[in-house]
Amino acid sequence: MSVLYTVRGKRLLFPIIDAAIIGASFALSCAVLDCPFPGAGLCESLARYCLPLVICLVGSCYLFQIYRIMWSYSNIHDVYRLLLACVCGYALFLLFVAVAELAWNVAFILMMFLMSTLLAVFYRVLLRDYYLRHKRNGGADASPGGIDAEKRILVIGAGEAGHTMLSEYVKKGLGRLIDGFADDDPAKIGRIMNGKLVFCDTGGANRVIRERGINEVIIAMPSVGSEKMNRIASEIRREHRSIPIKVMPHQLELDERKPLSISLRDISIADLIGREEVRVDAGVIEKKYAGKTMLITGAGGSIGSEICRQLLNYNIRKLVAVGRGEFSMYNLIRTLNDDAGFLDNPPEIAFRIADIKDYRLMDAIFSEHRPDIVFHAAAHKHVPLMEFNEAEAVQNNVQGTKNLLELSHRHGVGEFVFISTDKAVNPTSVMGATKRIAEILANYYRVKNGLATTVVRFGNVIGSRGSVIPLFMEQIEQGGPVTVTHPDVTRYFMSIPEASLLVLNAAAYSAGGELFVLDMGRQYRVAEIAQRLIEFYGYRSDDQIRIEYTGLRPGEKMHEDLFYGDESLTRTPNEKIFILAAGDDPDPGIVEPFLRDDLPGIVGRTSDEIRQIIKKIVPEFEPGPGRGGTVSNKKLVS
Repeated sequence: MSVLYTVRGKRLLFPIIDAAIIGASFALSCAVLDCPFPGAGLCESLARYCLPLVICLVGSCYLFQIYRIMWSYSNIHDVYRLLLACVCGYALFLLFVAVAELAWNVAFILMMFLMSTLLAVFYRVLLRDYYLRHKRNGGADASPGGIDAEKRILVIGAGEAGHTMLSEYVKKGLGRLIDGFADDDPAKIGRIMNGKLVFCDTGGANRVIRERGINEVIIAMPSVGSEKMNRIASEIRREHRSIPIKVMPHQLELDERKPLSISLRDISIADLIGREEVRVDAGVIEKKYAGKTMLITGAGGSIGSEICRQLLNYNIRKLVAVGRGEFSMYNLIRTLNDDAGFLDNPPEIAFRIADIKDYRLMDAIFSEHRPDIVFHAAAHKHVPLMEFNEAEAVQNNVQGTKNLLELSHRHGVGEFVFISTDKAVNPTSVMGATKRIAEILANYYRVKNGLATTVVRFGNVIGSRGSVIPLFMEQIEQGGPVTVTHPDVTRYFMSIPEASLLVLNAAAYSAGGELFVLDMGRQYRVAEIAQRLIEFYGYRSDDQIRIEYTGLRPGEKMHEDLFYGDESLTRTPNEKIFILAAGDDPDPGIVEPFLRDDLPGIVGRTSDEIRQIIKKIVPEFEPGPGRGGTVSNKKLVS
């Protein structure tokens, strides 16, 4: 950074004000000390002492880059720099006095130093405070990305994480949104931290929410266990069932490079069932994606949107978010704009409404943005619904994937990452079988065209659209009953942020051609999850909200698998990510006739014919129990 710089425009006011402060301090010191320089008149004193002091002090501030600082965004380090500049300025002035052999007075110099330094700091602090007040009271940049200025937030946890959270809000002009804190440390209750009162312990949170009109709660306790998290959330929800509760990821998930504000997410069942949290290799992820253009399909969905959010933190050059639903994409725009507002150098973001089945439209998007890496998360995932919409399932999950593979090959994409599911293993549903075909196609394009493809396979994510958790929550809010298909049915469960981070980490390990499987932990009985959710809402599952068993839905299995029984797993540097041993390459004699003859005419086929076509390429596909010619609409969701 050059020592010399130009001070122009409004910035000229700073050296002018500093000079005026020095003059005023000089005059006041002379008045208080009754002219401490005997024999020197006012004009002579100004010429001998005041003018050199102005030159020394303003010159020192200039050399210390004080007039480059944006005081509206200043911090304590900038104040330290100003104090050092003032000390050096006065030292330079004393050197001048000694060389010029001028008389000087210790009391006068000390008074001058204290007054001028304090005033120089004071007016800059006032300027910063005015800017922050103007910003949060409706200035042009009232909040990054349009954050709601009417929130009243209670932060539970007045430790380091809570303090950092408040500092980030204050820095962005949003400090007014945080009303105060609750903390179980008796020494903190009643104390003030950064202008915010610690009202009570966590047990008194409901009283504070009620009395102060709190409409959002942030639990800023990243190291707390699931038992305490469950207690805090259940107590709040028992009295305020609709209030949003946001939490930080577990301490192991936090990335010191990203603001805590971006890490906030809605509390979920994953925070209450005691799942082991994940570690990711942030260095490997950033090395893989930094400076790249990333295209995400299904960007409005649960996994796609979270991948978009996570990628913002790894210095990518450009993010191209592609989705079909305009409302989900609208929500994504709001979310990413909020997140980008907390980043120093956010990437360029493009949002495109498009259907992956539309080859020409997707071709135009690839031509415009030239992605380096594609994450393909778009798919129909609802198992029972796809049992009665077979043609659409094949068109979207298979034809759409083929379109993207073909375009990635044509446009020189460096890597294609396909997001798959445990339902692709020994599929009993049309949805699972179509995802298995898509896995085969990804491998086929790798072998035939040399496209670097990667498949990442995992199980259920908690809270995704159409999944069981939001259904349970809705049923609880309506007073029950909670419908579970079978008392013994089990599923893998993983939080959306957890799955998305592991997908990014797995793809970062890829050299092309791997099929990664995520360690989902143990399978949970869905009935157990329902019971915990009922308790989370402050009810009892035995008498207040009952559980009703409805039988397996079309296409469903009792238990899911992440890999075939004869496949072997290889560890990666991340203990939660495994690589399946490479199997046989796809048989062109099966794949190519399917792509050439069967796939283009799938719409004109009957349900049984489509199933026979699927079975030709996925011979292990066996329709599961529960499918007849028709089924009640209720059976599609419960």
